[in-house]
Amino acid sequence: MATPRLITITFSHYCEKARWALERRQIPFVEDGHLPLFHYLPLRRAGGRRTVPALLTGDGRLIGDSSEILAWADAQPAPGPALYPEGVADEVRALEERFDRDLGPATRRWAYGHVLPKPALFRALAEPRSPRWEYRVLPLVSPLARALMRKGMRIDAAGVERSRGKIAAVFADVAERVADGRRYLCGDTLTAADITFAALAAPAVIPPEYGVPFPPPERFPAAAQAELADYRAHPAGAFAMRMFREERWPAAS
Repeated sequence: MATPRLITITFSHYCEKARWALERRQIPFVEDGHLPLFHYLPLRRAGGRRTVPALLTGDGRLIGDSSEILAWADAQPAPGPALYPEGVADEVRALEERFDRDLGPATRRWAYGHVLPKPALFRALAEPRSPRWEYRVLPLVSPLARALMRKGMRIDAAGVERSRGKIAAVFADVAERVADGRRYLCGDTLTAADITFAALAAPAVIPPEYGVPFPPPERFPAAAQAELADYRAHPAGAFAMRMFREERWPAAS
């Protein structure tokens, strides 16, 4: 049976969610990482449409949703810990759905609202682990890519402001949940809820342990740096940072 292939936009936080979960379950896979626009062709060849992550399993099935990828990973006879442990599985799924719906789009729009107006910052975001030929061609397609991303994700001043409100609401709920000192959102071990929250919060806190290096905060505009500092200092942001620090690369700790 072929090794599963994960088709990604390398720096996407939904792709980081899938990458982290597969690694947590210790499922071997090959990442087929691309830059925006360039991911369409390999995705279509695999039978997908437009969105990533998409996992082509060893038996030829294509899974085109991050939460479905996590569910598939959890069902495999793999040595890593369960993502949806017995006793808290329903609670984990409910939180995962909420973060997918409310947090992921909001942090993405907020981050791109700062990044897309800065071509050099966009190139810095795109460089790590992207195919060299795609990165070399990026200056030619960057204006089109950034325009399509703005349109497709409705990235404008009003949209970014709405996203701030959604981030604040999710962060407030997570902060309330961890105020009792618990280490994880559900139960006593890392679950899909923790992975999903941390991965989807990542654009707002820029954890150093992210699966693909982000540009450092000092590369961002001053206004973005101030907001990043606030998000990192927030109890929910601090929780996301701790999940990355303690759980993203546990073998290295």
